Amino acid sequence: MGERIYTMTSDGGIEPLEEERFELEDHLQSLVATHPELLDGEQMRPGDPLRWLLVTREKGISATEDEGHRWAVDHLLIDQDALPTLVEVKRGDNTEIRRTVIGQMLEYATHAAQTWTADELRRSFEASANARGVDPADELRKFLELPLEPAEPGEEQEGGDFWERVATNLDARRMRLLFVADELPDELKRVVEFLNAQMPGIEVLAVEIKQFRGAATQTLVPRVYGRLAKEQPGGSSSGPRPLITRGDLLAAFPDDTTRNAAQKILDAAQGAGARIEWGSRGVSVRARCAAWYQPLTVAWLFPPGKPGWMGLRNASFGEAISDYERPAPAPVRDILDRYVNQFANDSFERGDPWGDKGWVSKAWSIDYTTAAANIDVLTERLVKVITELQALPSPEA
Repeated sequence: MGERIYTMTSDGGIEPLEEERFELEDHLQSLVATHPELLDGEQMRPGDPLRWLLVTREKGISATEDEGHRWAVDHLLIDQDALPTLVEVKRGDNTEIRRTVIGQMLEYATHAAQTWTADELRRSFEASANARGVDPADELRKFLELPLEPAEPGEEQEGGDFWERVATNLDARRMRLLFVADELPDELKRVVEFLNAQMPGIEVLAVEIKQFRGAATQTLVPRVYGRLAKEQPGGSSSGPRPLITRGDLLAAFPDDTTRNAAQKILDAAQGAGARIEWGSRGVSVRARCAAWYQPLTVAWLFPPGKPGWMGLRNASFGEAISDYERPAPAPVRDILDRYVNQFANDSFERGDPWGDKGWVSKAWSIDYTTAAANIDVLTERLVKVITELQALPSPEA
């Protein structure tokens, strides 16, 4: 027998409500789509509750930017902080809820982060709203708590800024993953807590929505799991860590010499056409490459003396291909190998090479004083590898 709750009746008595499973998975999915407030943003962020904008149901995800959709996530929501939120909904007796859904969601998130754009999500939102008979502009303005009367000068820009912030979060690979079921197995709760603690740019939560019925009453009770894994010593929930900015990074340097070295590395990378991605700990330098389906990371900068991603520190030069499924083609591999291997023969001081550390194939960390003394060599290598990767033709060419 499931749980039981009680409701007061008008005559002062009580009516028992028995837990009842959802008859069909689609019933729960439809409830979440129609009433996303059931995900209870107050439990997720007490005192500043999350609110939800439904982008669409069954949002398609592609494996690469050049192909059609291979998967679809049950719901795509965006909160008021412009954080994309992927939602998978299962009944508790669906065997996929125990293990399969974890790998499924991580695969969705990996490829969504690589292939979605803010413009695509905006179009999906507008098409979904129109299909529901809702004006997309009014829906967005209501969500952003803007006046619904005709926009005054500057107000339309606020809506535009929302999608720009969505783009920023996508570029930084920041999102939220929500597992929703009418009964969550303990195994899933433990995995959610583990992932939430280990993935600083991504918040992972689970929401259990139980249904209770009486003779004439239906009650829905949501419970959020996983949030405590990210609580700070003061008791507040951190959620995804905020992104640092260029100003934050440069302000962390103790002197002009090392600060100028970091600036020169960033400027050289941007001048060569690299994509600069700001994260919660530092910045990644990524080169676009037509011969590979996603940008390739070739350098990182972190505030001096502070630990960075995967144990890297300071100015790090190397390569990371964030894909498990297949090796990079030979032309890409040759360029990256030549670039990385140069650092093995340098006479200036650098850390031991990081290799086989998750997605980092090999990288060398160099303190900023050394980087400043060898800035011409470092920027020349960086510009060269970015230029060579960008010059490779696509396999179809």
